[in-house]
Amino acid sequence: MSLVNHLTSTLLIHEPNDPIEFLVNQVEDIIRFRDDSGKPPILFNDDNLTNVFKGVDYLKKGTIDLSEYISAMKMVGLNENDFNQNPQVDETNRIACNIFVYEAKFALIKQMNAMIQ
Repeated sequence: MSLVNHLTSTLLIHEPNDPIEFLVNQVEDIIRFRDDSGKPPILFNDDNLTNVFKGVDYLKKGTIDLSEYISAMKMVGLNENDFNQNPQVDETNRIACNIFVYEAKFALIKQMNAMIQ
């Protein structure tokens, strides 16, 4: 994802009253993150990622299989080479929500780092 795409997506998600001020703040957040003094300004927080997980957990088991995991990762804007293809699974070979959230955040932060380098 390019910086322009990231800023556009952020703008569309948050729909601020003052888009210019909002974008300036977003760029400042990205600069702080780049300089190691701010948290990563990724598009999705834990609650958003949990909701994405719930959206692919059609049977409401609290776990998803690998194909659902891959679909969920794509939903948050990641390509298959951007995230861990072999996440931790339980004894039934399924992925828990907390593992999905961790892997998605890790991949999104990695994507952000690549974007600002």
